[in-house]
Amino acid sequence: MTSIMKQENINEKLRKALISEDIEVVKIALEKISETGNRFYLPLLFDMLNSMPEHEVEAEITKLIGSVKNRESVNTFMRAIEDEKYKPIRKKLIAACWQNGLDFSNFLPVFIDIVIEQEWEVAFEAFTLIDNLEYLPGEEIIRVSKLKITAALPAANEQKRYFLTEIEKKLE
Repeated sequence: MTSIMKQENINEKLRKALISEDIEVVKIALEKISETGNRFYLPLLFDMLNSMPEHEVEAEITKLIGSVKNRESVNTFMRAIEDEKYKPIRKKLIAACWQNGLDFSNFLPVFIDIVIEQEWEVAFEAFTLIDNLEYLPGEEIIRVSKLKITAALPAANEQKRYFLTEIEKKLE
């Protein structure tokens, strides 16, 4: 998906190849998506990743979603991150978000909630995404984010307190 999105719908033949029992067929389909790019494959890729595929396929999907450049994909990523169905792959989804470099700044409060509420590894990925934000969101989002941090700090363990105070510094 590194190229400009040329194709704006899902190719049925390619979709079938993605769910093939033959790993080589799946890898070729993933390569094709990588070359042509199409944000509409993201939910299918998330479902595939969530189904615990073969290691090679998982690595290809992870690489692919980490290279997405289409700004319109931000909402698709966020819907998946917030969906309990994708909780087993939330860490991978958030890692892909900071790797692909898309602007997730408007979702800062969501990532702060993840830092506060999720287990350490997932919280760390959310912290890394926040730490790598190129742009900060508008004042209202920053205000809401600071309130969340202030409310969470007293109950936070040492690691989460570190994450939250570092985020707070970034927001100053």
